[in-house]
Amino acid sequence: MPDEKITLNLQKLQLTEPASMRVADMITIYESLRPIMPNPIKVTPTHLSRLVDIIPKVDALILDGYGVINVGDGLISGIDELFDRAAKQNVPIIVLTNGASFGAEMAWRKYQKWGLPIARDHVVSSRDALEATLGGYPKGVVYGSLSGTSKPLGYENELCYGSDVGFFEQADEFVFLGTIDWDSDDQDQLEVALRQRSRRIHVANPDVVSPQASGFTVEPGFWAVRAMKNVSIPVSWYGKPYATSFEMAFSRLESVTGRRFKKSRVAMVGDSLHTDIIGASAFGLRSALLTNYGLFRDGGASQMIDACGIYPDWIVDRL
Repeated sequence: MPDEKITLNLQKLQLTEPASMRVADMITIYESLRPIMPNPIKVTPTHLSRLVDIIPKVDALILDGYGVINVGDGLISGIDELFDRAAKQNVPIIVLTNGASFGAEMAWRKYQKWGLPIARDHVVSSRDALEATLGGYPKGVVYGSLSGTSKPLGYENELCYGSDVGFFEQADEFVFLGTIDWDSDDQDQLEVALRQRSRRIHVANPDVVSPQASGFTVEPGFWAVRAMKNVSIPVSWYGKPYATSFEMAFSRLESVTGRRFKKSRVAMVGDSLHTDIIGASAFGLRSALLTNYGLFRDGGASQMIDACGIYPDWIVDRL
C-alpha cells in the first residue's frame, strides 16, 4: 500500500480539474509525492542566458524531450545549434524522455522527421525502464494496459483498455502507459474497479503534466495520484526522477560512445524540478533547468526552486 506519509499528504491534497491545471497546482501534486522521491543534493545555482554556454563545462548531455527539444509538435528554436555545438566539442547527447505511450522508437522517429541528428540508440524512455523491470515478473500475471491508443506492451496475458471484454475484472495489475484518450470518465471506471478489488498500478510516465503549445496536458502521474488519493492503492513508478531510468541513460551513454564518464561531468537538462532536476541530482549528475519553454515559460522558476528546496546547478533561460 502507499507509504503512510504519502497517504497523509494526499488526504490533504486538493486536485484541480485537468482543464484548469496551472504550474502551482502541478507543483503541489509533485510535492505530495516527495516522501517517495529521491533526495537531491543542495547546490548554489548559476544563472546562464543560454544552454550552449554549459557545453565547455561538461563531457556529455542528457536531454529531456518535451520542454527542451520540443513543445507540443514544434521544435524549440536553437536546438539545431545546440546539437551542432555539442558535436564540434565532442560532447555526446542522450535523450531521456518520460513518454511511454509508444516508447523510445516513436520518439526517435519524431526526431528523425524533424531532421535532428539523434541516433536510435541515443534515445531512452521511461517505458524502457518499465519493460526492463516487468520483464522479470512471474509468468501468468494479467496486465491491464490503460489508454487504448498506446502501443501494447506485447505480453502474453496483456489486456488493452477499450478493446478487451472484462478488462477491469480480469486484470491482476494495471500499467498506465499514456493519457492520449484518458479522461475523468475512464478514471471513474478504474477507481470503481479498484474499490472492488485493490490492485497495483505501474506508472510508466510519472509526469503530472506535459507542456504543449498552449497550456498543459495532464499525464499518467496526475491520474495515478488521483487513484492513490481516492482509493489508496499500491503504485510503482518508472522514469524520471527514479534511479532506473537514469541508470539506463548513463549506461547507454557509455555504451554508444565507448567511453567512461564521471557523473559530475554529465548534465541532465530539463524543465521540471521534480523529475529532471531531483532525479539527476540524486543520481550524481549535474543539472540544468531550462525555463523559457516548458513548465516555467510564464515565470516563477526561482520562487518555486526556493519553495521546494530543489536546486539545479544551472538555471538557463533559453537554448
